[in-house]
Amino acid sequence: MRSETLVDKDLVVEIDDQDQVLEVRWRGTSMDREPGRFLMPLFKDMVDRCRGVQKKLVLDLARMDYMNSSTFAPIVKMLDEAVRAGVGVQLLYDSSRRWQVLSFSALKVFETADGRVQIRAK
Repeated sequence: MRSETLVDKDLVVEIDDQDQVLEVRWRGTSMDREPGRFLMPLFKDMVDRCRGVQKKLVLDLARMDYMNSSTFAPIVKMLDEAVRAGVGVQLLYDSSRRWQVLSFSALKVFETADGRVQIRAK
């Protein structure tokens, strides 16, 4: 297992690269006006690590204190890219945090019938 921690201002991203799962845990806040500068290269790397090797990408956002609306655009782009690359994605959020329920339940439109993309409350 390979682990790494990346930090961008108040956002901390912990990555555990396991045999069958790439687990990415987020904590802190993402309030950057252009979060794609940090997130898009990170998302591209995540999808590339999982592409073609049957590795599932798990994005655990349950410990996020807050993220602005600008942060959702890169997440949506990553979900789209993962689907096109044949990568399974599970996005987890905290059902006890109202802002997360409102924000992440809206992403359920990206769930796929085959279960490859799942948006789930913890």
